[in-house]
Amino acid sequence: MEMPKIMMAGFTGLPESMPFITAAENKKNTQVVIDDWMLGPENPSNEPTANKVYWIALGKAMQVDEKEARRRRCSNCEYFFNDTLTQAKMDRIPWNQWDDGAGYRGLCKKFDFICHDMRSCQAWEERDFEMD
Repeated sequence: MEMPKIMMAGFTGLPESMPFITAAENKKNTQVVIDDWMLGPENPSNEPTANKVYWIALGKAMQVDEKEARRRRCSNCEYFFNDTLTQAKMDRIPWNQWDDGAGYRGLCKKFDFICHDMRSCQAWEERDFEMD
C-alpha cells in the first residue's frame, strides 16, 4: 500500500512582502542592546569559567549570582523565537560578527533583533511553559 503524500509548506523563497526587520534595523537594534542592556558576552562559550567578568556583571545587574546569570541565556528567554518560519525570515539578514561562534540564531521579540542562544542580556525573562 502506498503511503499518503503529505505536503509541507516550504519556507524557502519567502516573499519579500512578508514583514521582517531589515539588516540595517537589525544592526541598529543590536547596538542598542549592546550599549543599554548588556548584550553579551562578546565571545560566547559554554566553558564554565569563560567570560567571568561579563557573567558577574550581568548577575549583579539581575540581582543573582554568577552561576544563575549563566543559566539565563537567550535560548531560554521569553522573547527568543527560533521557529521554522522565523529562521527562514532570518535568512534574509546576512550574518555579521555577532553571529560567529554565538550558537543558533533567534529573533528577540522584545528588541526586534537577531540574538543567539549562547548570549544573554539584562532584559532576560523566564519563559512561561504551559502544561497540558
